Amino acid sequence: MKKTVFIFLLMAVPILASSQNLISYDKSEGVDFSKYKTYQIYSLDVKNIPEFEPKKTGLNMLLEEIHKQMVARGYEKVNENPELLINLGVTITAEVQTRETDIRDARYMGQRNYHWESEEIVIGHYKEGTVTLDLVDANKNKMIWQAISGGVVSEKREKNKKKIVRGVQKLFKKYPVKAQTN
Repeated sequence: MKKTVFIFLLMAVPILASSQNLISYDKSEGVDFSKYKTYQIYSLDVKNIPEFEPKKTGLNMLLEEIHKQMVARGYEKVNENPELLINLGVTITAEVQTRETDIRDARYMGQRNYHWESEEIVIGHYKEGTVTLDLVDANKNKMIWQAISGGVVSEKREKNKKKIVRGVQKLFKKYPVKAQTN
């Protein structure tokens, strides 16, 4: 039995580690995305996200990757009168990984009045981040496209950079305007 569980874990870990956890898309019907040429990002307030302070490096990496994706699709970033507004939402939550004990974990048996209960044991702590990207038609003030992605936040900056690049690529994977190839 232990051998079977161990083999299953060996197979499952690479699958879980290779992907961002959450991807969802929503698109307004009847919108011609090719008519938009310019964009701007709503102002951001990151004072409640300590992972982005004091230099806001995580946020800057995220904004840089979003800019690359928008430029690859033919959009130009402008400071005034954009046709599209990007509303960006970022949350980072502290999570606790637990496992449930079972009868095989019992440490002592033999008393007549023995009582055993299943319980949750903490085996790790980690942070999970979620990015929500809304595209808003600036003239109509109406959301026309949304993508949500999430995953585990690493303590190492370089790992986070790679995760941000992959995550933003996945965010734009189903965007109605495909990236232009040069």
